[in-house]
Amino acid sequence: MTKKSLPYTHKNISRIAFVSGNTRTGKALTLKIIASLKDIEKGNVDFLMEQATGLTITKDIKKETAIYYLRRAFSILDYNLRIGREVNFRKGDFTSVHEYQKPKKYFDNLKFKEGDGVIRAIKKEKRIIPLLIHCGLITSNIFSAFHKFVIFEMIRNPVSVIFSWINKKYDNDFNDSYRVTTLTIKYKKNILPFYTFGWESKYLKLNKFERIIEMLYILEKQKEKVIKKLKKTELKKIFFIKLEDLHVKPDIVVSRIEKILGKKRTKFTKKVLLKEKLPRIIIKNDVIKKRDLMKKNISKTYYKKLVFLEKKYNAVK
Repeated sequence: MTKKSLPYTHKNISRIAFVSGNTRTGKALTLKIIASLKDIEKGNVDFLMEQATGLTITKDIKKETAIYYLRRAFSILDYNLRIGREVNFRKGDFTSVHEYQKPKKYFDNLKFKEGDGVIRAIKKEKRIIPLLIHCGLITSNIFSAFHKFVIFEMIRNPVSVIFSWINKKYDNDFNDSYRVTTLTIKYKKNILPFYTFGWESKYLKLNKFERIIEMLYILEKQKEKVIKKLKKTELKKIFFIKLEDLHVKPDIVVSRIEKILGKKRTKFTKKVLLKEKLPRIIIKNDVIKKRDLMKKNISKTYYKKLVFLEKKYNAVK
């Protein structure tokens, strides 16, 4: 019997600096810092690429399909960046050319002639493209789809994440918004985030704190499962960054990023840090107060899960 053909495209030419992590963990901030380093492209995000991750979890697409989609989406992004096509020129957006250290570069790219010469230029320039992706480690898709990449996995104290999600209504109304970029699923008459796949009815019975704790718990367990199966060479591509460390001691974190990427900071890096008001003072009592508030409003089962999440966070050095 003839083997069925599979969708295929090449792996990445340009090197990728993925900035991954759960929602509200500081990915955009880290993306800006990476893009401020010498000889690195502007920050980028492709929300449709992220659908490949979610649709793999919900088993709506095969892994081979997800890998193809990720590769093809990145190759289009890589090519388009080099000729100034579909580049963000909207002022204020964190992926805008106006937020980049050398905006003129992307205006000049508009003059580059389209065709195979673009590919030759990309190969010659050996670029590093920073790319934000949500929950990149809950599948092994990135490792199967690409080579020449690193992943900066952003983490944040789960108590802070929970309250940030609540403020954004990620536990409820926002999932049915026309603006939502995360994969959503329909369960009966409810629109839910794909994180709830397989336990939708349970989700609907929980209060706002318990819902988010359960989602973060499931994401953490899934990430653990994926990481345990990675090869040693693959594990060396992952670098964890605590948002709180970036807030309090940005110079140390930036130095670490410089070493990993082999690129030095620029004058623009300092401007980014100043604009983002780094370093910042963290009020530790704030987390304690929020944790105490949650403890009064969640079951013992969910408090144990919250403790588990905090232990996992604290274990990262």
